[in-house]
Amino acid sequence: MKLANLEYTILSKNGVVQPKKVAFVGSSPMPLTSLIMASHHMKSTHFDNFDIDGAANLMARKIVSFDAEFEKRMKFHTCDIMEVKEKLGEYDCIFLATLVGMSKVEKMKFLGHIRQYMKDGGVLLVRSANGARAFLYPVIEENELMESKVLSIFHPTNDVINSVVLVRKPIF
Repeated sequence: MKLANLEYTILSKNGVVQPKKVAFVGSSPMPLTSLIMASHHMKSTHFDNFDIDGAANLMARKIVSFDAEFEKRMKFHTCDIMEVKEKLGEYDCIFLATLVGMSKVEKMKFLGHIRQYMKDGGVLLVRSANGARAFLYPVIEENELMESKVLSIFHPTNDVINSVVLVRKPIF
């Protein structure tokens, strides 16, 4: 809850308030961030949740099926995000979950793919780590995001574990 609210604050401070379409890559069986964003912050936004695990998406669909409004605004796609290309260009905002790419090399591969296909001017919110929390998740450094404009990097000092990196793809 705290992480999703923090992320929305960072997004809104950078002009991303009511995006038309959002993708969440690595949404898991409990798509908590999408649910919080849809119910509290982005009340007219359409969410496409991507996960490679079909069982995770089945569980997530069941959770969302209890609310007709969420069911209309949230879709779940079972696929490897590396196979998704042109569709990534539909989103105003893309979230990349912490567990997508558990090594630095994998994380950078996913980031490069998403940046290549995302829309010009779109934003990418990447969950990362800092300090001792790097033991749990790969760290994304600002200098590794040179192809994008870094809008914000936030490293929490409370019980929120994930750092938040927000970048915008330049408009060409």
